[in-house]
Amino acid sequence: MQPINRALVSVFDKTGLVDFARQLVEDFHIELLSTGGTARKLEEAGIPYTKVSDYTGSPEMFDGRVKTLHPRIHGGLLMRRDNPKDVSDAEKFNVQPIDLVVCNLYPFNEVIAKAETSLEEAIEMIDIGGPTQIRAAAKSFPSVTVISDPSKYDIVLQEMHANKGAVSDKTRMELAQQVFATMALYDATIANYLGRTYSEKYNSMDPSVDETQFPELLVKLYQKVQKCRYGENWEQKGYYYRDTTATAGLQNLTQLHGKAISFNNWLDIDSCIQVLLDFDQDHSKHYVCSIFKHTTPNGLAVDYQSQLEATKRAFSCDPLSAFGGIWGFNQRLTKEVAEYVILEKKVFVEVLLAPSFDADALEILKTKDNLRVVQFDDLLKKREECYDLPEIRSVVGGVLVQDYDWLPIIKQWETKTERNVTDREKEALIFAYRACKWAKSNSAVFAREYDTGVYTLGIGAGQQSRVHVVKLAISKAEEFGHDLKDSVMGTDSFFPFPDGLVAAAEVGCKAILNPGGSMRDNFVIEKANELKISLAFCGKRVFRH
Repeated sequence: MQPINRALVSVFDKTGLVDFARQLVEDFHIELLSTGGTARKLEEAGIPYTKVSDYTGSPEMFDGRVKTLHPRIHGGLLMRRDNPKDVSDAEKFNVQPIDLVVCNLYPFNEVIAKAETSLEEAIEMIDIGGPTQIRAAAKSFPSVTVISDPSKYDIVLQEMHANKGAVSDKTRMELAQQVFATMALYDATIANYLGRTYSEKYNSMDPSVDETQFPELLVKLYQKVQKCRYGENWEQKGYYYRDTTATAGLQNLTQLHGKAISFNNWLDIDSCIQVLLDFDQDHSKHYVCSIFKHTTPNGLAVDYQSQLEATKRAFSCDPLSAFGGIWGFNQRLTKEVAEYVILEKKVFVEVLLAPSFDADALEILKTKDNLRVVQFDDLLKKREECYDLPEIRSVVGGVLVQDYDWLPIIKQWETKTERNVTDREKEALIFAYRACKWAKSNSAVFAREYDTGVYTLGIGAGQQSRVHVVKLAISKAEEFGHDLKDSVMGTDSFFPFPDGLVAAAEVGCKAILNPGGSMRDNFVIEKANELKISLAFCGKRVFRH
């Protein structure tokens, strides 16, 4: 390890710069090269430095676009200290080695996040000199230290104090790796921005062309947030990474209490949050309670007046499966709900989600050591931001990419039978169909309206046949004491045959909503008329595999 003698310092983010630079000079007698705003900062602090333009003998050009792009700078970074030819060239061309680069980049992502930023302004924030410096230094990490993140100043100083002004091989390599990861994110952000801008500018007249979310090269970078104890199963490793370009999502959650969130918890939380996002768009002033298990709802309710009543109704749908479930609420959680779940029903809850918590409610929840209490603040108000990015699902050897299914649940309402539906029945049908959207493909949900709300009676999820899923929903409802007379049913299944409709009618269902679109719709409509129940089509499929 060779001690650092000369450093190039040029940063946009000047956090901690003065203290760091002062120690380089005073403790290790390092020569600093600097330019622009960084040089002014050093000068104001009374820290000696050499202007890059004086060092290179070349002035800054083009409003500062060209400052450090010079052979004396990049030769000093790229020369191999142990290569005789490089050493000879350095002497021939008067190039001195540069041992340390301290540089962070223009905040391109922060600038383009502002709606008022123009394309021209964005282009000016594409850093050229900075990336060139840190890439050159990172390539030469066997002899050059590069710091692209101010949080690394203390680590480098500690090593220099311990090693007589030198930095260990391991740390130089780790810092170099960080540079290339930083550049991958930086370049991906620029590529995605230009791709989106190009699409909006040139493809807006042709709706069949969509290169905004689905470019030829889909460039993504994810940042590690948490190591999970294991993956879906004990033998699997699991981690949670966030999309670095996402402005809203699970990264906005705050855990207030309980064990670390597991891999499977994250999957359930994602499903539960999306259900709350879906229901809250029509019920933001009402109380929504959603109980999930294995990424599938096992109880949902909306009450117009009482969070406690919504909770009781959702729990009644399947109290057995609620054990070890994920509970989500769209309003601030009250003390009476916490008392009902924890003290009265004594339900074991894995995760409880709410935008905020009454202090008394939080105190009750914290009596359960293993209960994960998670706050999501105003996330439900950021529905458009949550779904701004495409949905990406892994397959062996690649990914599948699609839009999220977040458009209105009803595309075109059509009542197809002689028996019409009342306004309250329509509300309950839409509620049931929305619940069925989140219950996996080929699902059926029975629901009932009551004086102050709507709730699920039986949920059948993810069966291979349309009739069995109806029978499953019926059996679960009956198991927990629900009479299905005068209930309604939503199902994502098409009806090529009337068997599912007949099964629902036999237990007293009065109205059914499904997407419609089967070649045998007329035959099924005739059967519905014969059974004197309502059949409505919404024109929207909500499969969820």
